[in-house]
Amino acid sequence: MDDTTDPFRCELLFAATHGDGSRETAALRRRVRRGQLVRIHQGTYAAADGLRRLDARGRHVVLVRAVTLGLADVCVVSHASAAVLHDLPRVGPTIPDVVTVVDPRRSTTSRSTHLFRRPGQVTASETAVVSGLSATDFSRTAVDVARTSPFADAVLCVDAVLRRLVLPSGHETGPDVVDRLTMHRAELFRLIGSGSRPGDRAARRVVQFASPWAENGGESLLRLLLFELGLSDVHLQRSFESRGRFAGRCDAFLAKYDVALEFNGLIKLIDPTMLARRTPAEAVRDRGRRDRRLLESDEIEHVVHCEYLDVVQPRRLAGLLQGVGVALDPRRVDAAARIALRRFVG
Repeated sequence: MDDTTDPFRCELLFAATHGDGSRETAALRRRVRRGQLVRIHQGTYAAADGLRRLDARGRHVVLVRAVTLGLADVCVVSHASAAVLHDLPRVGPTIPDVVTVVDPRRSTTSRSTHLFRRPGQVTASETAVVSGLSATDFSRTAVDVARTSPFADAVLCVDAVLRRLVLPSGHETGPDVVDRLTMHRAELFRLIGSGSRPGDRAARRVVQFASPWAENGGESLLRLLLFELGLSDVHLQRSFESRGRFAGRCDAFLAKYDVALEFNGLIKLIDPTMLARRTPAEAVRDRGRRDRRLLESDEIEHVVHCEYLDVVQPRRLAGLLQGVGVALDPRRVDAAARIALRRFVG
């Protein structure tokens, strides 16, 4: 990643360095009018071309850098802004253009154009430095997001945090993994506490539901939708054998119905790393061969492939599942469709 695509290295220009009435400041403002610069925050600018190369996350990182330059050292980037710094997933692509921090000097929240201050304390053990920025660490960020975000956003965030903490080297199973999961989940519960502050109950529900075996945000959303459809006995990243040999590992397994679910994103057909020197056609061929191996397992009757649009429109996924004999309550399908309309606005 070079300077043009790394938001942590995007050059910032400061009007305050020269004073509001200086010729240098006037020149910066002229460049804004010409479309060469963009005003990020009061007295802070960045090149327009560079910002256009950044996605929503990258632009928020630049905003965090600009805003925190004027804050006291006791302020710690937190909540959604910390999740952005840690590159944790969220449901939608839109990120609020306000930076959230915890400010221990405050007893109430405070909101300005680009800054949202929350009262509270962040201990040294709950703090991480991300490219020079002081932010809450993975665990504290997960708890803060779980307390304040919609359930789906919170699940995506906590799933990703548990995945990084419990499975830092990739997929694993076994007693050691279960012990690590138990330890990190207990730490999240400890951070939430046993009180009844706003969001505590929701946070405990998220932490209990979250799983490190959802390998990306799409799989987290798939599992969440399956739960909303009434399918609670869902096994993630379950491995199967056929004729005494490893047949494959599926994204989700509905044990009650002997149905394996595979979440197929377009990324699997265009990402060079996932293609591993194969053409897209070869990847599709290999997927078919893998399906046949899975169907040879004594435990699997059907393999169902779904995609992101099936999660956005739950009736599509419901139709795929009902087509292989999965019984679904129509009322749950209708409720899941209503939730999706709110969840995936835009």
